[in-house]
Amino acid sequence: MSDQAPVTRRLANGAELRAQQQPWAQQLGLCLRVAAGSHDEPPAYPGLAHFLEHLLFLGSRDYPGDQGLMALVQRHGGLVNASTQARHTDFVCEVPVELLQPALTRLLDMLCQPLLEIDAQLREREVLHAEYQARSQDADSRIDHALGQALAAGHRCGAFLAGDRSTLAVESAEFQQALRDYHQCHYHAGHMRLTLVGPQPAEQLLDIAEALLGTLPAGEGAVCFAPPADLLPLRAPCLHLQYSRPGVHLGLAVQLDTRELSASLDLLLDALQDPAPGGLLDGLRALQLCRQLQARVLYQHGGQCLLRLDFPGATAEQGAAVRAVVQSWAAQLQGHADWSLRLQHQQQAAALRLLGLSPLAVARELQSSVQDESHTLRDLNALLVCVARGDGLIELRCGEQVRPLWPAIGLDLPLQALSMSLPTPIPSHQWRLPGNDPLLAGAAVVSAVLPLAALRHHPGQTEGGPAALYWRGPCSGAGDTAAIEAGLLLRSADLRWRGERLGIVSQLSVQAAGWSLSLRGPAALLPAFSALLVPLLLAELDQPAEPASQGMLLRALLQRLPQLCERPKASRLEGLSVGLGASEQAQLAELCAAVEALADLPPVPRIETGIDWHQVVQPGTDAALLLFCPLPADDACTEAAWRLLGQVLQGCFYQRLRGELQLGYALFAGFRQVEGCRGMLFALQSPVCEAAGIFDHIRAFLGEQRQLLAALDDTAVSRYRDALLPALSPAEANLPRAEQLWRLHLAGLPEVHLQRVQQALVALTANDLLQAHEQLLSACDWRVLASGAPSTV
Repeated sequence: MSDQAPVTRRLANGAELRAQQQPWAQQLGLCLRVAAGSHDEPPAYPGLAHFLEHLLFLGSRDYPGDQGLMALVQRHGGLVNASTQARHTDFVCEVPVELLQPALTRLLDMLCQPLLEIDAQLREREVLHAEYQARSQDADSRIDHALGQALAAGHRCGAFLAGDRSTLAVESAEFQQALRDYHQCHYHAGHMRLTLVGPQPAEQLLDIAEALLGTLPAGEGAVCFAPPADLLPLRAPCLHLQYSRPGVHLGLAVQLDTRELSASLDLLLDALQDPAPGGLLDGLRALQLCRQLQARVLYQHGGQCLLRLDFPGATAEQGAAVRAVVQSWAAQLQGHADWSLRLQHQQQAAALRLLGLSPLAVARELQSSVQDESHTLRDLNALLVCVARGDGLIELRCGEQVRPLWPAIGLDLPLQALSMSLPTPIPSHQWRLPGNDPLLAGAAVVSAVLPLAALRHHPGQTEGGPAALYWRGPCSGAGDTAAIEAGLLLRSADLRWRGERLGIVSQLSVQAAGWSLSLRGPAALLPAFSALLVPLLLAELDQPAEPASQGMLLRALLQRLPQLCERPKASRLEGLSVGLGASEQAQLAELCAAVEALADLPPVPRIETGIDWHQVVQPGTDAALLLFCPLPADDACTEAAWRLLGQVLQGCFYQRLRGELQLGYALFAGFRQVEGCRGMLFALQSPVCEAAGIFDHIRAFLGEQRQLLAALDDTAVSRYRDALLPALSPAEANLPRAEQLWRLHLAGLPEVHLQRVQQALVALTANDLLQAHEQLLSACDWRVLASGAPSTV
């Protein structure tokens, strides 16, 4: 792990810069935070801050839309996004290292000198309205909003501030003035904190950033901020939400005299969710009150916070008992001497967790302020006192009983305030703080032996960094794959939580061919963690579980997409690692009954079916569709041409279907691999168009692109090619290298395949692009996953 600590620099204009070197990184992560969000917008225009965040991407003084940040990042296969929170707005991107200066230049131009054209505002308002409609149907958003209704009247956590047609009065001169006033007040250097993470030395990153941010105006400082209203006293500590899934949720509203609660909240949530013996979750299970406990921060600013605690498996009638147990736990552990040791363990685990994060994820983490141990423990104890006393505890019961509409800003909530239940007597319970995890202490007891495994190891990066270990195995049990996956996730939830706490990121998916598991994290922990987790996945599953709700419709379809590209069933345990040292490899071999070399899988068979349409009925009013077009051949030349075609089409797809046609707010296009199958993927979720209509629009879009492709000259083709080539180079860092090798294995392709595609790409011409386009249009193997039926197939 890198011992490079973050380096901070404060500029004369008030901007704060923070950078950290991640020697093994291949990309650069950037997060620019503006210290203003939805709670700082004019109350007359809910959603104005979120609306401005969207508008900033639609062109600025020096960089029109097709030359701006999004276009630059998309051309080079990077990531770009933004989010508006209560008291800040984040703009993030992950780009090749050499693009820091051009990317940051464009970002600052769009933040400080946006065009804010009226026509663009009218179009973008429709996008926000569609987002608003989707979020209004999202169960999590409704529960969050319901908890906010319990707070003292006047606090903006009680309002749903996403914005829609009715609140974004674009045609009004008063709205336009408010929009510009908000931008001028907050979007300046004095309200900006930039964090950077990449392979370069931190000082080098800071020098580049200072040269650009140092020229920005300082602004008026904090004069624009109004102090937040009080969270307490609660106006409705017990509420009932009409909801199809019965259950109970707790909220915790706290208001302390302190500047920063982040570190204390991290420590509190770490202890709340720990499944170890003696902890809160263990006690709740012993009392048969719930299966799991999930906790997260809904709002945090200064000394104010609002937490949400979910108790899957608990019924609405058990709300008072759950509340009493949580209060008992906090009362016993306030002032406990072991909190200092727990904090040390949590900090060790957090350092390991950072090891496995991408540069962008680390850049986000660096936005949090550093807090010393004494302040962390002092504020933690104050939080526990509040929980034990119960003044800020909110009990939200969910059930199917009909409730009247609550007078809230934003979503329609069938919600009603209830009288608090009488205190529930609970059995005497001796609570304790769980100790250090045996995995972290290097003393994990591993009794399970893995069966015969076919393994392949690849050397790691010399600079260090996280390792990766992929597993693939057969499913023991029958039934729907989504239900089997839910059952395995439930069975392994405690162990996966322990792993995530220690920096082991695990991703599990189940298909008809078997289950696949990826583990990423500290190399020394992966063999022992595998020995604990893999047997849970191989064991017979008696009772599959109900699949969890996937939230956004498009995300639910993406979860099912691999079903259209199934491989033959796995018959044995297979593994591939990158970055494990000799000692870890030996440890892994000792854990297996026997080990043999991992053989290459056979190539995925071709299926020429024309248009193969699969309908997946999903609740909600939106429609969504995925179109996957597999490669017509496995040779490197065909793949190179299709990858380049995807590079050209992705920006055009976004511009045409979102920008011009306003069909939806969630969409993407490009070259993808699904299971072992490679090809072109197009996806769109729409509130205004049925699935069959989405398909017709995508097909029409593809037909229209021949003219664009025919007009490309050698210079344009070279520009797209140059942006694509780095993604085809053998990765050096362990995690992207492991991803490349595992995908090649699933596709039945040799390790040299990417180099062959690179060589073929260099020789491509515009005519090759046209030929790839004709192959795509032939529709000899189009696979569709949609929320509705086709018009004609």
